[in-house]
Amino acid sequence: MLLPAAFRKLEAREKRRILETMLQLTPDEVSATNPGGEMIDLADVMVESAVGVMPIPMGIASGIKVDGVPTNIPMAVEEPSVVAAATFAGRLVTQAGGGFTTAGTGQVMTAQVAIDDVAPGALTAVRAAEKDLKEELREILGPMTRRGGGYRGMEAAEQPETGLLVVHLHVDTCDAMGANIINTAAEALRSPLERITGGTVLMAILTNAAPRRRVRASFSVPVKKLGRGPYDGPTMGRRIVRANEFALADRLRAVTHNKGIMNGITALATATGNDTRAIEAAVHAYAARDGRYRALTEYSLREDHLEGTLEIPLAMGTVGGAVGFHPVSTFALKVLFPDDGVEPSADRLARVAVALGLAQNLAALMALVGEGIQQGHMHRHARRLAWKAGARFQEIQSLADLVWKAGTFNLEAARKLLETLREDG
Repeated sequence: MLLPAAFRKLEAREKRRILETMLQLTPDEVSATNPGGEMIDLADVMVESAVGVMPIPMGIASGIKVDGVPTNIPMAVEEPSVVAAATFAGRLVTQAGGGFTTAGTGQVMTAQVAIDDVAPGALTAVRAAEKDLKEELREILGPMTRRGGGYRGMEAAEQPETGLLVVHLHVDTCDAMGANIINTAAEALRSPLERITGGTVLMAILTNAAPRRRVRASFSVPVKKLGRGPYDGPTMGRRIVRANEFALADRLRAVTHNKGIMNGITALATATGNDTRAIEAAVHAYAARDGRYRALTEYSLREDHLEGTLEIPLAMGTVGGAVGFHPVSTFALKVLFPDDGVEPSADRLARVAVALGLAQNLAALMALVGEGIQQGHMHRHARRLAWKAGARFQEIQSLADLVWKAGTFNLEAARKLLETLREDG
C-alpha cells in the first residue's frame, strides 16, 4: 500500500478518510480509533502524522493503603488479571499488614554534558568553575527554584573508555518529570563548557536512569494470612521467599519477575500520562546495576511474618508533558488525588507506584507458587472470546461461563455456544 505523497502534511481528518477507503476499515475499526469529539485533534497536537487513537482499558485498584492513606489507583492496561491481582494483594497487605510503607530520595534529575577533545587540565578547570556555571543557569532554573527545586550540584569526570569529559548536572524538578527543564539547562551550558575546556560538546541530554530519584516500598504480613490452595500460610511464605531467590539467581526468570512488577507501575504511568519508556528503561537498568540482571524485590521471613521490599528509580510527574494535558491523565489524577487532603505531587505518585509494583509482584508470586497462573488468565480469556464471538452486555459473562465449563477455548466453539445460549433465551 502506497500512501499519497505528502500524506503526513494532510489534515488529520483527511488522513482518516484516505485510510478508511484504502484499507476498507470495518465500522468497529473506524469508531475504535476515532471515538469522536476533539480526540483526533488532540492526537494531532500530541504526535506527528496522527491518524487516530488507541483506547486502552482503564480500571481501578481500590482501597490500597499507602503510608496510612487508603488509595484508589487508576491503571490503564490491556492485559487481563493485572488490575485484579493488584487489588487482591493490595487489600491483603492493607487488611493483614496495615498497608505499604514507602520512602523516597527526592525529585532530583541528572543531565549529562559530554565534551570531546578537551585541553589538558580541563577537568580541574570545570570543577573550579562550578559557581560560574551555576550562575549561567540562574534565569533558566529561576521558576523551579522559587517552587523549592532548582540547582542541586554538578560533578565532572573523565571517561577512561572514550576520553570524553562528562559533566553531570543535578536539578530538583519538583512535581515535573523534568525532561524539558533539565535538557534546556544542559544545553545552556554548551558554550560555557566549551570555552572552559577548549573542547567540543558532543551532546547535552538528561539520563533517564534517574539515579537520584529512587523510591522504596515495603510491607509485613503475618504468614498465617497467606494460605492458598493446598498450602498453609507458613508454607506459602517459604515458597514465596524461594521463588524470589530463584529470580535473584536466574536471569531468565528475573526478566519475567520484573515484568510483573512493571505491569502495575506501567499501567499507572500510562493512565497518568507519564513516560512509560523512560520509566521501564530506568528500572531494568537498575536491575542490572551490579553488572548482572536480577530480581528487583527482596523477601524474607521474620517472626512469623513475610516481609517484602522493592526499591527502584522512578521519575514521574503530576505536571508537564502529557500529564495534566491529556483529559485521561487529568481524570486519572483526580481518581488518585481526590479532594481528601492528599495534595497531588510527584513524590506521592511515585510512592504509590512503587507500592503498586510490589503488590503486583506479591500477587504473581502467590499465584505461581500456589495454584499457578493459568486459571485466572483463562477466566479472563473466556470473557474475551465471548466478546469476539458476538456476545454483548449480560451475554458476555453468561457465554464466558459456558466456555469455561466446556473447557474449549477457541472462537468457533464460543460462537456455537452463543447460538445455544440465544436459542435457550
